[in-house]
Amino acid sequence: MNARFSRALCIVNPRAGVRRVRSRVIAACEKAGLNFAIKDTQYPGHATQLAASASENGFDLVVAIGGDGTINEVGRALVGTETPLGVVPAGSGNAFARELKLSRDPGKACEAFVRPRFRKIDAGRVGDTLFFATAGIGLDAEVARRYAHRTGRRGFLLYVLLTARCLLSFQPERLRLKLDSKREIKRCPLFVAIANMSQYGGGAVIAPQAVPDDGKLDVCVFTHPGWIRLALNTYRLFNNTFGRMPGVEMFRAKKICIARQKCDWFQFDGEVAKGPKELTFEIMPKALTVVVPETSGRGRAAKQPQINADERG
Repeated sequence: MNARFSRALCIVNPRAGVRRVRSRVIAACEKAGLNFAIKDTQYPGHATQLAASASENGFDLVVAIGGDGTINEVGRALVGTETPLGVVPAGSGNAFARELKLSRDPGKACEAFVRPRFRKIDAGRVGDTLFFATAGIGLDAEVARRYAHRTGRRGFLLYVLLTARCLLSFQPERLRLKLDSKREIKRCPLFVAIANMSQYGGGAVIAPQAVPDDGKLDVCVFTHPGWIRLALNTYRLFNNTFGRMPGVEMFRAKKICIARQKCDWFQFDGEVAKGPKELTFEIMPKALTVVVPETSGRGRAAKQPQINADERG
């Protein structure tokens, strides 16, 4: 098979537990005759540095091997450039890969690099931080913070357990949200999720209508509906009907300004950072080129009528 790319840089996060994945990627690239180099990351932000220098070092494809955090680090260096992003998923949630229907089999994932197709997707931005799947504040940021500080065994089940624990102690704060400078709402929610893609990962779909190339961010505002309703409707997070869950409001906007009562954490693609009282989330249309398989479609049919008509755009 003849590779369209002249040279690929594969960036591996060794913390993602990818030893077996790494060996399969090497075997698949060698079998396909793809000229490649493979580099391990050594510290936070290293993947961004490696990806940023890829083009000047003769690479015309950069492949992220890891989870959503690794994809974020690599992708942020490629935003606004001609260099495409390839992905071999090796994380616990794999929200990015699930959304774009990328194979989680390393060998099949590498096949896309031999006969590549391309899709330009949007990126979200909050301050100087970029995200490609979701960002958010409140409960989801607290869960991500606790997960990031865990040592030992990780995975989606741990995320679920941490979420359950956080629910018992989390205290929501009063927020003011402004959508595209047109509409202002005040809420005291458990969390606000800003979604460029539909899910958190692991099959948990937080914004069923979100499409990563429509030039909009979907906003999920979730206020605690009471313990009984919460228990009876949690399944909606996993069957594409979260928009119908009691306590959920869905909006869509290009720019979302959120005023909080204090400086606090926010999450972006499962990573966390401390942010100011006021955060501004914006969309960057068609900012990143991704190598996708032939089965990767544009999006899904709209199923949730709860998005306000004046927010559809």
